[in-house]
Amino acid sequence: MTAEEQGERLEVQAETSAGEGDAPVEVQAETSAGEGDAPVEAQAETSAGEGDTPVGVEPSPQRDPISERVSAAYEKVPAIGDRWTRWYDLPYKMLWFLQTRWRRKVIPNLVLRAFQRWSLDLSQFNALERFRIWDPTDRLHDFQVPADEHVNMPSIWVVELFPPSAFSQLERAIDRNGWDRNRWMSGVDETNANLLLKYRARMGWSWWRIASIQGDSGTYLVPDAVHAQLPPEFGYIELKAIQVGVGLTAVVAYIELSELGATQLDEVWHEPHEPMLTCRDGRLHALDRMWAGFQVTQAARERLHQLARKWMNESCGGAFAEFESPQTLVDMLILDRHDPTDVGEDGDRDQFDMFRALGITETTVRHYTSADIPKMHLVPTLPPMVRGISTDRTWALWGQRQAVTDIATHLAGYGNDPNRAIAHRYRDEVESFLISLAVSDWLEMVEARYALIRDRARAQHGRFSAKVTDGLREQLLTLSIDVATLRRDLERSWKLRPRFEGEVEFSIEYSPRLRIISDSAGESIHMNAELRRRQKEWFEELTAADRDYRDILSTVASLGASVDAAKTGRRALGVAFVSLMVAFATVVVTDIGDSSLLNEVLEFLQSRL
Repeated sequence: MTAEEQGERLEVQAETSAGEGDAPVEVQAETSAGEGDAPVEAQAETSAGEGDTPVGVEPSPQRDPISERVSAAYEKVPAIGDRWTRWYDLPYKMLWFLQTRWRRKVIPNLVLRAFQRWSLDLSQFNALERFRIWDPTDRLHDFQVPADEHVNMPSIWVVELFPPSAFSQLERAIDRNGWDRNRWMSGVDETNANLLLKYRARMGWSWWRIASIQGDSGTYLVPDAVHAQLPPEFGYIELKAIQVGVGLTAVVAYIELSELGATQLDEVWHEPHEPMLTCRDGRLHALDRMWAGFQVTQAARERLHQLARKWMNESCGGAFAEFESPQTLVDMLILDRHDPTDVGEDGDRDQFDMFRALGITETTVRHYTSADIPKMHLVPTLPPMVRGISTDRTWALWGQRQAVTDIATHLAGYGNDPNRAIAHRYRDEVESFLISLAVSDWLEMVEARYALIRDRARAQHGRFSAKVTDGLREQLLTLSIDVATLRRDLERSWKLRPRFEGEVEFSIEYSPRLRIISDSAGESIHMNAELRRRQKEWFEELTAADRDYRDILSTVASLGASVDAAKTGRRALGVAFVSLMVAFATVVVTDIGDSSLLNEVLEFLQSRL
């Protein structure tokens, strides 16, 4: 690629990265000037009629500040291959030479593809060097966080599901972690094991507190707390079991972060970020200051999520852990200044980049709001837009501290930290709603597992065996029991009550900015009802798939029986032949007279030789 082509591509990227209505710095300066402060040429053009050029003033070409900055950057750091002094120029020219003209016909395609990959990787070092000379205050290549804007993450919620196939795992977790050890100190006579059996037999409450876990340096006074080794980012964990019907037990972990964990994301958010190289899908990618800031800040938030999920897997792993899949998670982000519910701030490009670094990108398209949690928005994570966070099973509940505390009720009694008070105030609402999200994620996992069973059954054609059949039978039996049980329990629960106990209801609507510029924005969607509608469709599809895969199992079983019978027959023939040879050898060895068979064979061989 020539220098001109690279310059044009970078110029297009710079132009497209600017938001609608975001003029370059030079243009903003000119438009912000007062009417009397315009340059002489601009005043002359303004006083002239439309389309008329003032007398004595020649028209000048329109300036493009973005193109000028791109050209200046390429003057300081020319395109790769334009110089000989940089370490990557000579290897790049050699690779480019080997990929041109008649050499392409001589060199194998596999080697040419390797040369292309190496050339592209070398070009990333050139791009990295150019990114380093950009002005750090250029908003096209970096985002700026105001010094008085901060974010606090007081808590994380993560949920694990225990359908019938994972029931024994919950029992072992209760016994292994000693969560029944100190329950007598809180005045609760029944153990977790007894409560679990009662709930799944239609007796007892709909939820109960399994355990409170404190770190070794915990400062809370909880009589029945269990002390355990927690990450330093965690201060306190409370496990709550919620029974849905008789076949599904959901365990929600409320993780209150320590001061170190609550402020960790804000520290990374405010750090100056330098251009960096990253490896993705086996390829090098050069990131400018903005994209490096996105990557590093989102990774800091992802790290806290990974700690929460890892602790859940090790302490109370269920269906998600068995599938080796991330659990559904919600974290709370409290801001000092920005209010996401303020319509007037919707659509600001600088703020979009600033909050995109945190992993919040859906604010300009859809808003997830609830009257039960006023002045706060629920935000999904979109991995294509948020590459630092690996899964879309991550949600954020965010808002501005003062706006939330002004309207929230019953905040007293949760301590002096308003961030933790807000998290405690809306714990029950978040935990109940989290179960609906987790059920959808579990159904998605089951659908993927059914597809995997189907594909593997076809791939194993020609080598069916009893072992393969037993494995397929075990997987289908487990999935069939779980799907049938959860479908019955959830449908019965939906008929008895429109939502789970204490579940908060969310509505999805287009942002005010989109509603203004588009008449087809549509009405708001009831998110809880939409989740239930999609779950019903999922259950119907999985039930139909289960019937089809049972036919596959029957076919696999019959083929496996035929193959096993054929193998058994071949083995029987082999055993018979070996027995015959052993018997023949025995007769030959035991008969040692002059007229024995062995003696006659030896005499025959001697006569021939």
